[in-house]
Amino acid sequence: MEFPVSLSLEEIRRVRPSKYSDLDNGAISLGLAESDFDMPREVKEAMINAILEGRYHYEMSGVPEFLEAAVEKLRRFNGIDATEEEVLPTVGAMNGIWLSYKVLLKPGDHVVVATPTYPPLIERPKSFQAEVTEVSARGDWHLNIDALERALTDRTKVITICNPNNPTGAVYTKDELEQLAELAVRRNLYVISDELYEHLTYDGRKHVSIASLPGMRERTITIFGFTKTHGMSGLRIGYVVAEKELAKRMREENAAVVIHPGTIEQIGAAAALKCDYYVNSLRDYLQRVRDTLVAKLREVPGIEVRPPEGTFFAFPNLNALFESDKEAVDYLLKEARVLVYAGSGFGMGGA
Repeated sequence: MEFPVSLSLEEIRRVRPSKYSDLDNGAISLGLAESDFDMPREVKEAMINAILEGRYHYEMSGVPEFLEAAVEKLRRFNGIDATEEEVLPTVGAMNGIWLSYKVLLKPGDHVVVATPTYPPLIERPKSFQAEVTEVSARGDWHLNIDALERALTDRTKVITICNPNNPTGAVYTKDELEQLAELAVRRNLYVISDELYEHLTYDGRKHVSIASLPGMRERTITIFGFTKTHGMSGLRIGYVVAEKELAKRMREENAAVVIHPGTIEQIGAAAALKCDYYVNSLRDYLQRVRDTLVAKLREVPGIEVRPPEGTFFAFPNLNALFESDKEAVDYLLKEARVLVYAGSGFGMGGA
């Protein structure tokens, strides 16, 4: 599949991602991470056929072909040998984040979060009366392992990462993940790893799932989704993979809240997991967009930008031009009609 270099307004309006909701008012959002493109044809066909065949009833343990496809993809792409019992379909990644913290935390526990990062990864532990310590990334946006270790206490239960990283675009190397894994094993900690951007890595970088490393399979909950990589944001479907007993507890918790994600959505997700051509083409297209964006930003005096190694995002430094990130956000919206997000919203590492 070839993704176009640009889209007409008519094409954007047809797909209509929510980030363009203010397009007719002359404003555009460059902050919301939503695909401009249609989902794979195979996903549509699978869901349509499922409806025509009457497959829209409860699937309490998960749709069989989704679980089978997820296990195969985890083995092939992530190097994670999971069983179907260890895969839990979720109502998008947010459901997976909530469940992960729900089964791991009790009041008074301590969570260390590598920042900048997706805000719910910082905020959600507080719902369970856990304490959160944020640890800023290094200057190249990669993990500061020494600082993460210094932040640990005798109450620390979890270290949380987002890889590839939202919002910096950092793609963590196998070496730094091995260092984090050694720390987690040595201190008997769990790791929650948000890996929604797993397919969007540039310049030949390979995504590494920390759960694939020695000693980490039983102490990692990994969160996956389809919004970023398959244009399926409105379907609200994702999945987590965890050790059997953790997955069982998460399934029980979810049954009391949402019962289970939609059967039709799981059938569509099963088809998406087999669409390697789609994510490969999207990655190649976004790398070209990344190159253009970085080149244009570097033409502006005072803007510093490190080329993102993955994801949809660039995370430029505008400190030479504005006194605060709020001032930058307000200026760009007022003068350029462009909406961006303040770095401080992604934790202390983004301020």
